Amino acid sequence: MPLFQPIDLDQLIERANTLEPLPASAASLASILSQPDWDLEDVMPVVSLDQSLTGKLLSVANSVTSGARDPVVTVDQAVIRLGAGQVLTLAIGAGVRRRTQQAVPEYGLDEGQLWDHSVACAIVAEGLSGFTQRRIPLETSTAALLHDIGKLVLAQSLDPALLNYIRSAREVGGLSEQRAEIEILGVHHAELGGLIAQQWNLPPIIVEGISYHHSPAEAFSSARETPIAHAVHLSNLVAHFVSGACDSLPADSAELAASKIRLGLARRDFETLCYDMRERFNEIACMYG
Repeated sequence: MPLFQPIDLDQLIERANTLEPLPASAASLASILSQPDWDLEDVMPVVSLDQSLTGKLLSVANSVTSGARDPVVTVDQAVIRLGAGQVLTLAIGAGVRRRTQQAVPEYGLDEGQLWDHSVACAIVAEGLSGFTQRRIPLETSTAALLHDIGKLVLAQSLDPALLNYIRSAREVGGLSEQRAEIEILGVHHAELGGLIAQQWNLPPIIVEGISYHHSPAEAFSSARETPIAHAVHLSNLVAHFVSGACDSLPADSAELAASKIRLGLARRDFETLCYDMRERFNEIACMYG
């Protein structure tokens, strides 16, 4: 039972509505690309009608990080070169970047830190497919980018007394961030983030990845048996190292071990992933800016 009167979820959702809505193009792309039989012809009109997104995709597709010499001059070429997952993540990122670059002192985050961590998480999620034995859903990097979006709304709802109790529950009581939020507030930021994703009409698979990124074992099983919650969970832990927020690899834990097994990620491959993605973050984080 929570130690305090639980925060009203309906009120939190109302506050979530104060977040800038996603661009229509981003929500449309998410809907299209979540379909297993999506077609490039369906993507083209959505991107082409968004001048800002078109310019972003062409710029990124022609950047040195794309590794190709031939210039990209059309939207379809950009989508093919970047891949559907990265296109979707860039589109969503354009819609949340300004808000997530703000400081969130309620969570000890200075200006830009939440954005850097979110981008690092997306980069790790995007790179996972090269190291795992499981197919990583293309929506994984988008869920990773948005995994902490619930913190923005919770931060608006926390008064100093609640903050002190949450901090004490973590530092003195030894609770995890998620457990402390549940004990004090009756809701945690991952759950709220999933509700925000629903409000934005994002596909259920993205909602799943956000909602269960701290407790992937609790994620419901989809028809495709997607490992998205485990992928976002692992990416979140690795992102702290990748972004330079800490200098050591993620500590071993039962949850991390379970995600490695679920994803088919060997210990040596995990370490290679961490160091490769740290280098990649330094190379391509600017793409999301």
